Amino acid sequence: MTTPQAPEPVLASSLPEKKIGKSAALFRYLAQQDLAFWLFILALGLYLATRLIGLTRFPIYFFTDEAIQTQSMAELIARHYQDPNGFLFPTYFRNGDYFNLGLSVYLQWLPLIIFGKSALVTRGTSVLVTLIAAFAVGIILRNVFKNKYWWAGTLLLSITPAWFLHSRTAFETAEFTAFYAGTLCFYLLYRYKSPKYLYLTFLCAACAFYSYSPGQLIVPVTAIFFTLSDWRYHWKNRNTALKALLLLAILAVPYLRYRQEYPGAAYAHLYILDSYLVENISLPEKIGRYLSEYAFGLSPTYWYLPNNRDLPRHLMKNYGQILIVTLPFAILGLAKILSNLREAANRALLFVCLALPVSAALVAISITRVLAFVVPAALLTAIGIERFFDWFAQPPQLQPVEKPKSSAERLIFSLLILCGGALIVFFLEQPLDRISLLALTLLLVLQNWTDYFKRATNRPRAWFVSQTVLALTLFATLASVNVYMLYDSLKNGPLWYEDYGMGGLQYGAFQIFDAIKAYQQAHPEQKIIFSPDWANGTDVVARFFYKEFPPFEIASVAGHITAKLPLDDNTVFVMIPAEYEAAVQEPKFTDLRVEKIVPYPNGQPGFYFVRLKYSAQADELFAAEKAFREALRESYVTIDGQAVKVRHSYLEAGDDEEAQKEAIKLVFDKDEFSLAKTFEANPFIIELIFPAPRTINGFAIVIGSAQAQITLKCYADENSQPLIYTFDGQGSIAQPKLSFDLPAPVTVTKLTLEMFDPKAPSPTKIHIWELELR
Repeated sequence: MTTPQAPEPVLASSLPEKKIGKSAALFRYLAQQDLAFWLFILALGLYLATRLIGLTRFPIYFFTDEAIQTQSMAELIARHYQDPNGFLFPTYFRNGDYFNLGLSVYLQWLPLIIFGKSALVTRGTSVLVTLIAAFAVGIILRNVFKNKYWWAGTLLLSITPAWFLHSRTAFETAEFTAFYAGTLCFYLLYRYKSPKYLYLTFLCAACAFYSYSPGQLIVPVTAIFFTLSDWRYHWKNRNTALKALLLLAILAVPYLRYRQEYPGAAYAHLYILDSYLVENISLPEKIGRYLSEYAFGLSPTYWYLPNNRDLPRHLMKNYGQILIVTLPFAILGLAKILSNLREAANRALLFVCLALPVSAALVAISITRVLAFVVPAALLTAIGIERFFDWFAQPPQLQPVEKPKSSAERLIFSLLILCGGALIVFFLEQPLDRISLLALTLLLVLQNWTDYFKRATNRPRAWFVSQTVLALTLFATLASVNVYMLYDSLKNGPLWYEDYGMGGLQYGAFQIFDAIKAYQQAHPEQKIIFSPDWANGTDVVARFFYKEFPPFEIASVAGHITAKLPLDDNTVFVMIPAEYEAAVQEPKFTDLRVEKIVPYPNGQPGFYFVRLKYSAQADELFAAEKAFREALRESYVTIDGQAVKVRHSYLEAGDDEEAQKEAIKLVFDKDEFSLAKTFEANPFIIELIFPAPRTINGFAIVIGSAQAQITLKCYADENSQPLIYTFDGQGSIAQPKLSFDLPAPVTVTKLTLEMFDPKAPSPTKIHIWELELR
């Protein structure tokens, strides 16, 4: 690959605008464009059309991770642009238990101001942002790789199933991918066209960094790769680089502020995601797990074959994350890239591929975490298609044959490639991975003997296919696939997977709230209790679909099974199928009447509108269950290497004794992210009986953001009167741990701690993450 030269397009500004006017100049500019330009414009139009048509029909869900983008902005505006802790224009926003929303929330500001809350607008805003990726892929292929079919990159990206699905959502991973593609585009323009593009590179990289939490690692790793790869070029343009670093320092300020406000957020995020890094395993095991996940993130098996690793809501059934028919072209493109790593663009594309799994491998590879891989995949595929088409197109003139290198050197190099490829193949487990790597190895070997093939084929051909015919054929094929995927997703997508509940598609946001509104209009006197168990973050989704707080209670019928709560003829439950079956089987209920059913796409019942009454035996059953739960449970825990007998309140862990025993251990496991919580008791009682007298100087307790009134009873022996101490404290998100000292050391054989939350009347759930005795 020869060093690409900057293109010299005819610009409207170069025309005699003063004489013919701006509109005439623009018309003349457009008239001078070639076929490739117009195919690119059509490709962008088709991309946009296949995203916007039926935008609320596929995907069939409207997920909490989408609703929270606009809802977070609405709540930020209501708080006068301050977060709950009073920080102005927060860097990141909470999504459930962790911070992983940032720029994606701010992007919804103007659409929210103009149009209000709308699922169509929320998704449509994200679609417009993803145009950056569609545009960037084409520009990279045209201006950097000089690809004859550069416009095809946009269509190849468009028909990538993983991108087709997620670019129609408001998931922040789609916006990260768009900004990351823009970063790569501007960096290559900086490298090949003008150093001034470095400023736009840093700006786009910052947008990617602040869009999605994995970007906090992917973007810096990519920057390190680019810095080492092109350090001579950076040094040559050091004046521009220094100015760009000043811009970078400014762009880093929001992140530095965030890290100061929430210093433990990164570790907490890993813990909540159940990363193996926070598990109690050895360092070699962690390294092995990381390398295994990282390799899987680059595996053709994961990308090109249908998988069961990702959740159904992130899959297009039977498609694979990337169309498998494009794999041979991607291998061709990768072989071409690897054959000339002296070229900066080739190195950059390779390093992007290597950087993208680094963050996801810390937890587990999943499509949302590595979605941006579709960008280099589309580029490699387009490069491979061009190479394939070159075998059919007649070159304009015969090319001179280069003087061959030493056959001995060529043979040694070929053997090294073969041995290296065979060694890696030996460790691969999946057949497609092995086939792909073998094909790549053979292509690299063949490329080592290219000049011999040139001499054998360096003669006029009796036939050829013109580039125009190839281009139009390719466009028609890719455009047809785009249209078919849209048709297939809208027509068949709702029936691809039939797990519509919490563990699957979480279907119902578009349907159930309309049904509830209609029911309330017809029955304004009714109190509706709507189940939260059909999706994650249903409170967020409910607030999204209502201007104010929703006019119904979000709770499960399980609450009325656990305790006797107010229930009259004006109470209507909206249940999911599992809850309905439980209610039918529950002896505490009688006279169940189904008033309305909202079906799933497959016709099965999805939501039941149900009235019911307590049965005559309900009071007796409630009393027996309450007595069972009020009794303290007994087990043993390990404290400072000692087996200590413990008696404790009934915990939300299950009725069997083993589950209760395992739950109380979480209070003493020296892990401030694991917790135990009472089923309904307030206070939370923990009684410790030590095998030998122990001296207590104080204690520390992790309680989250609760208010605590703690009573500590210290017994010198079983028969003595206790010394009683009381402590008050208020936890917070920033400081969930409270520490207390006793007035003087106390020697005990028995210790009872009661944690009472005065702001949470019984029945409630009291949480303790950790209890540490000093």
